[in-house]
Amino acid sequence: MGRVFVATLLAVSLALPGAAADLVGARGFVAGLYIKKTTNRHFTYSSPRVLTGELYALTQNGGAALDYDPLCQCRSNDGLSAQIVSLSGNDRQAVARLLLRFDADKAAPPQRVTLMLTHAPLAGWKVADVQSARIPSLKAWLQQRQRIGGNSVRIARTP
Repeated sequence: MGRVFVATLLAVSLALPGAAADLVGARGFVAGLYIKKTTNRHFTYSSPRVLTGELYALTQNGGAALDYDPLCQCRSNDGLSAQIVSLSGNDRQAVARLLLRFDADKAAPPQRVTLMLTHAPLAGWKVADVQSARIPSLKAWLQQRQRIGGNSVRIARTP
């Protein structure tokens, strides 16, 4: 009986669907972003290693209007902690929902951020969009800003 159970358990664990394995990769990508964000002062979200090509191009054209980092919803990441609340999707796209907290502001409720992720076979997981209460879609906001020539109001982080 024991051997059958072990053999069955082994067969099930080896037969993980590709999507489940890819979601583990997506979780690792998101966790890595926030580890780098809190440990490397030179880390920037606006990088082709982090963002899809389309979102990266938009940040290069209109990102100067943001005076905060949309990944942490902050200007300074001192005391930042991020919790991945949920991650869902498939082997090509995923949605990561996070709660962000700051040690200095323990009384404030955590900020909710959603990362829309895309997976490319050779490039791995990339951020396709960032959604928050401040900007429901960073991608749409940057596209709109580009269409109107960049003369819109700056988006600032409120204390």
